[in-house]
Amino acid sequence: MNPLIIRQMGYVTDDIEASALVWVKTMGAGPFFILPDMGFQSWTYLGEPQEMTLDIAFGQVGDMMIELIRPNGPWPNVYGKSMPRGCVPHHHGVLVEDVEASARSMGGEAVTRAELSAETELRYFDCRNQTGLFIELITDNEESRGFFAAAIEATNGWDGKTGPVRPFLPSEN
Repeated sequence: MNPLIIRQMGYVTDDIEASALVWVKTMGAGPFFILPDMGFQSWTYLGEPQEMTLDIAFGQVGDMMIELIRPNGPWPNVYGKSMPRGCVPHHHGVLVEDVEASARSMGGEAVTRAELSAETELRYFDCRNQTGLFIELITDNEESRGFFAAAIEATNGWDGKTGPVRPFLPSEN
């Protein structure tokens, strides 16, 4: 098996903008892009359909993307039994060419499966007993790489102060 390279650290938060500003101030991360009400073509939790949208913010610190997630859907879900207070670690995100093949190496069923589009799938696996966090497998394609590229490109030349939290515009992907 080829090693899975962690490209993203995911956190669940009750306030994505406040959490993003803390990451900017304490870690020099950013800028962060906000995507409100991100929808999915399909979303399941423990094999059952679930209505879910996410408010997310994503930014870069060094070589790592930081993803801040505020779930908008029923509880419990892959993010917990209820909305956490503050900002709590949730997952390691990895881009994989073949989600199905990589899923077999996880040693169990996905807790959540979701489709962002016909080409881009994600699956969360509960690996907290093995790695400390969930693992999110994300289809490695032009669409997903666009999010990662936007975060990396935004850090180039950023002064660390101007527009630390901003909307994500489709032209930036």
